Amino acid sequence: MKRYLVLILLLIACFCLAQEQRRDVSKESCWSCHAREQKTVAGTPHETGKSCEGCHGPGDLHLQNPQKVGGIFSFRRASAEEVRARCSQCHSNPIMRHHAEGDVGCLACHSSHHYLKKKYLLKANDDPLAHPA
Repeated sequence: MKRYLVLILLLIACFCLAQEQRRDVSKESCWSCHAREQKTVAGTPHETGKSCEGCHGPGDLHLQNPQKVGGIFSFRRASAEEVRARCSQCHSNPIMRHHAEGDVGCLACHSSHHYLKKKYLLKANDDPLAHPA
């Protein structure tokens, strides 16, 4: 019985140590491969404050294996609901709540990396009133 208890405690300790090894990744680490994204966030609120991990989640696993799907949060692969949940961690206001009621996904009109106009990070039309609400 004592052997099982010791084994369980060792497994728990190993699990805890593995969880603690995660580390934050700097924006510069991301930009070494994602130079285009560095240019597009320059001068926007996404450049300051939160790092890339603020939107995309922990980047250490992605750095270890960039080709592995699931190593980082991908807005392209996520559902509209998942994107809305991720964006609403920082962006929560009456307009966003109204969009959510109409089941409008953030990426239908906005992109932090592939926008045409920096104001509102709009993809197509620079007039936010022209977009469906």
